Formats: sequence, C-alpha cells, structure tokens
Amino acid sequence: PIAVNVKQWYQRRVRGQSAKETEVLVVLSLGISINILELISLFVGYTIFSHGTGMFSTACHVAGSITLAFVLLESLSVTTLWYSFALTCVLPGLVELTTVIVIARIQGGR
Repeated sequence: PIAVNVKQWYQRRVRGQSAKETEVLVVLSLGISINILELISLFVGYTIFSHGTGMFSTACHVAGSITLAFVLLESLSVTTLWYSFALTCVLPGLVELTTVIVIARIQGGR
C-alpha cells in the first residue's frame, strides 16, 4: 500500500517476502531474462528477417502485456501469471531458439 510508514516498511522487509511475492518476482525475472535472450538473437541477426517468427513473437508479447495488466489491475491469482508466462513468454522464446538453431544449421551447411 501507498500509505505505509517507515517502521511498517522496515518490519515487512525484516520478516521477508511472502511466498506469493517471491513467486511473482521469479515469474517476472524469468520473463525479463527470456526477453533479453530474444533481443540478443534479434540483434545478432539470426531472426531479424524471419517474418513468421517476428509476427508470432509480437502477437504473444502483446497478449502477455494485456494479460499482465489484467493480473495487476484485477488482482488475479499467481497461477494465472504462470499460465500467462508459459504461453506468452516461454513459447515465443522456444520458437526463437528453434529458428536460431535452424538458421545456424543452414548457414553451417554452406
């Protein structure tokens, strides 16, 4: 909450985070790390001209942004956040990884 004094904030930090707060932190950290890997593969140039992969990734990330907004605004359960993470972050990451592997194999065969 916004109306927390310093003593309450310190007591909460000393007690530690709740399990749900830790779970949300893990989900968001994994999502950021997968997005960084996708960004690196984009800048390296492996998937920059793969239009299907780009459209799929963009659609999944838009859906993930909308779902994350609903989770935050509607106070939905953490389980919903895990499903959203799996469908809108891990799935495009796996497609990106598969595309990089296929393109690397094609270039290695030349």
